[in-house]
Amino acid sequence: MQTTNQGTAEDFSILVTWIKPTFHYRITDWLSIHGASVVLLNYGTNSIKKRDAATGEGPIYEGNLWNQRLMDGAVASSLPELHLDFSFGAHFFRIGRFVENTPAINVEAWPFPNALEGIWYKFEQEQGLKIQLGLIDRMAPRFGEDFFDIGNSIGVGPIGVGLDGLPSQYRGNVNSNYMAILNLAFPITQGMTLAFWNYQVEEVNNTLFVETKFDLNKEKGLKLAVQYIRQDQLGDGGNIDPMLSYFTDKQANSFGWSISKSLKTHEFSLNFTRIGNQGRLLLPRDWGVEPFYTFQRRHRVEGMRDLTALMFKWQTIIEKEKHDLKIFSSIAHTWAKSPAKPENNKYQLPSNLNWDASIKYMPKGKLKGISAELFMAYRFLTDKDSDLPIYTINRANFFHSDVIVSYVF
Repeated sequence: MQTTNQGTAEDFSILVTWIKPTFHYRITDWLSIHGASVVLLNYGTNSIKKRDAATGEGPIYEGNLWNQRLMDGAVASSLPELHLDFSFGAHFFRIGRFVENTPAINVEAWPFPNALEGIWYKFEQEQGLKIQLGLIDRMAPRFGEDFFDIGNSIGVGPIGVGLDGLPSQYRGNVNSNYMAILNLAFPITQGMTLAFWNYQVEEVNNTLFVETKFDLNKEKGLKLAVQYIRQDQLGDGGNIDPMLSYFTDKQANSFGWSISKSLKTHEFSLNFTRIGNQGRLLLPRDWGVEPFYTFQRRHRVEGMRDLTALMFKWQTIIEKEKHDLKIFSSIAHTWAKSPAKPENNKYQLPSNLNWDASIKYMPKGKLKGISAELFMAYRFLTDKDSDLPIYTINRANFFHSDVIVSYVF
C-alpha cells in the first residue's frame, strides 16, 4: 500500500502479510462450533512513523492498516471468531464472538474483521419475511486486536476534530455498555423489497436505516435502490461533558439512491448521497465501511453535515478458460462544506473529484484460490479555497495504490 502526495508533502507506504486460519466442526445436525484467528505481519514500521514536516500529519490509510497506538513490534494477532451455532428449522442462534454484515456494522478484513461479542438471532422464510436480532456487549474494532466494551470501541481508529476544531476527545470517554440491533426485511410486491435496520447504542445514539429496492425491468436488468438514514441522540451522546461526548448533535440524516443497468457481463450505476444540515452524520469508522451508495475505497463521507455526492460506477467480470478478471472503476464528486468549519466537517475533507479502479486476476485449475489485485485511486481537489497543506495531505491531490496477493485454501 502506498500514498503519494503532491509536491513536497510526505509520502507513505507499508507492506503487510495477513493470515486467517479458521476451523468449523458440526457437533450435531443442529449444533456446530466455529473459530477464526487473524495474524498480521508488518515488514517495518519506519514509513508509517514518518510525519510531514509542514503539517505534522502522519499516514491515514497505511496507519489504518497498522495502528501504531495499539500495535507494537512486527506481529499482531486476534481471535475475532469463536462461537456456537444453533439451527432449528427457520430459527438460527449464534452465541460468542462472531462477524456479521449489516449496513452500519460489517466485515472489513484489513487489518481485522470487526467482530462482535454477544447473541445473534435470525429467522428467515424462503422468499419471505426475514428477522434478525442482536444484543452486543463487546466489539473488536477493525483497527485493533482486542475486544472493548461498546463505548470504548468507538474511537479506536481515526477520531477527527471536535466542534472546537481541535482533536476530538471522546476516545476512551464514551460510556455505553450494549448495543441492540433489529432487522426486518420482506417483499412488498414482486420486484420490490423493503428492509429496516435499527441500531440502539446505549446512551449514545439511535440509527435507523431504511432501504427499498425495485426491479424496474428484470429483462433489461434495470434496478433502483433508495435509502434513508436517521440518527437521534440518546442521553448525552456518550458523556455528560460535551467535550468528551461522541454524538453531540440532536439529530442527523441522509438520503441516497442508486440506479443500475446490467448489460451482458457489465453493470453500470449512477449513485447519489445527500447528508442533511441538521447535524454531522456519525458512523464509527471502527465498525466497518459506510452504507452509502457513493462509497469508494479509501474515501469516506461519514462525519459530514450538509454534503452532496454523485458517483458513476462500472464493473464487469471477464471469464476465460484459464482465469477470470474482475474489473471495476468509478468516479465521484463530493461537495463538502469547508474543512475549516468543524461543525460541518469532522475529518476536514475538502470538496474533491475521486477516481478509482481495480483489476483482479483469478486463475483456475491448479492455481485456483490464488488472486492478485491492483487497486489505484487519484483524488483531485475541487475547492480552491481549501488548497492548504493541512487540508490536502492524504485528502486531496494524491495518488494511492494497493497491490493485494491472496491465497485461500
